[in-house]
Amino acid sequence: MDAARETALKILVKTDRDGAFSNIALKDELARAKKLTTQDRYFVTRLVYGVLDKRLTLDYVIEKLSKIKLKKLSVYILNILRLGIYQIMFMDKVPASAAVNESVNLAKRYGHSASGGYVNGVLRSASRYETEYPADTLEYLSVKYSFPLWLCKKFTDDFGYEFCEELMEAFSKSPQLTLRVNPLKIDTDTLIKELEEYSPKIIAGAIICDGFDVADSALYKNGYFSVQDISAQQAARVLAPKKGESVIDMCAAPGGKTAQLAEIMENEGKIYAFDIYEHKIELINKNAQRLGIDIIDAECLDASVFDPDYEGIADKILCDVPCSGLGIIGRKPEIKWNRQEDMSTLISVQERILDNAARYLKPSGAIVYSTCTLNRDENEKITGGFLNKHPEFEKTYEKTFYPNIDRGDGFYVCKIGPKGF
Repeated sequence: MDAARETALKILVKTDRDGAFSNIALKDELARAKKLTTQDRYFVTRLVYGVLDKRLTLDYVIEKLSKIKLKKLSVYILNILRLGIYQIMFMDKVPASAAVNESVNLAKRYGHSASGGYVNGVLRSASRYETEYPADTLEYLSVKYSFPLWLCKKFTDDFGYEFCEELMEAFSKSPQLTLRVNPLKIDTDTLIKELEEYSPKIIAGAIICDGFDVADSALYKNGYFSVQDISAQQAARVLAPKKGESVIDMCAAPGGKTAQLAEIMENEGKIYAFDIYEHKIELINKNAQRLGIDIIDAECLDASVFDPDYEGIADKILCDVPCSGLGIIGRKPEIKWNRQEDMSTLISVQERILDNAARYLKPSGAIVYSTCTLNRDENEKITGGFLNKHPEFEKTYEKTFYPNIDRGDGFYVCKIGPKGF
């Protein structure tokens, strides 16, 4: 039995049945699969993210070809079918015969006596099947690009049909590895030379560099760079804290943007980094130590609940709030299936965090509100509503970054400051 496909199956079952995050499940299973080659690991990764991304399309095909309803299939057999059909439909270099045979082997191990024959029949039909997409425009987008119907409607309402299709196409492409130089330890030119064999290039101040294992890199372990998307890097740059200032990062974990703020400040000043989970405080501290940063005071604190101890102390505040994540679907495709249309509870939390930030700010300070979503209810409507409640403030910068335009994740950044400063 093919170990790579079996590993991919285990990861998909964890995400489907147990609600595990794909990146964590992938990391855990690859760590256990000691015998997998580098090529096998790449194959597993592509299978997992490919199936998660195309899940609705794959299920659409299964429903067309299977006599058994999806809800009656075990989680193992359903994901074996998804794996097999994904290879047949979307992986040109994988022979259909290999996809069918290895899927049948998995079905025999993880199903009952008739599972092998059932999987064999469905996949052989799939290898001859020409997909017929729905005529309705929203249903077409949903099936073609594998997005839930409610999200297709929201994106088309917000951005128009043509832009929505371009956006979904961009989400389906493999995300690039983007690095942020740590200027406390190395300069950009020197790091570029160190990474020369991987053909690095600079875009908007970030290094785009694929083809190596970051976790095993001595350059990473020594703190010369961080992994951070090109769009996400803009939040700290727009906030632009200065050396010696007092800064609050309202929702800091795992600490990437917190560290970037410290780097911009040349490790001089004070950063209060909040998160509601104790184990994530450890992540912030560990990351700071790797990067040689010692001005971060990480504290277990709920940013949505006002704390009078911090009233009026901050020169700059970053509110990179918890959000729906609808801008990072390219990296975490399961977000499409885990989100609900009603986000009122989440939006209420975002509003409270921004309101508290205003109370923590000095009279001449500035706030950056940012999210990794393209949902305008969480972006423009939040900052617009804030200004309605706080007319003493105004927007000084506002931009949404789109994957189909800006070559990174979907991301929103808005800088807010008091009028007259």
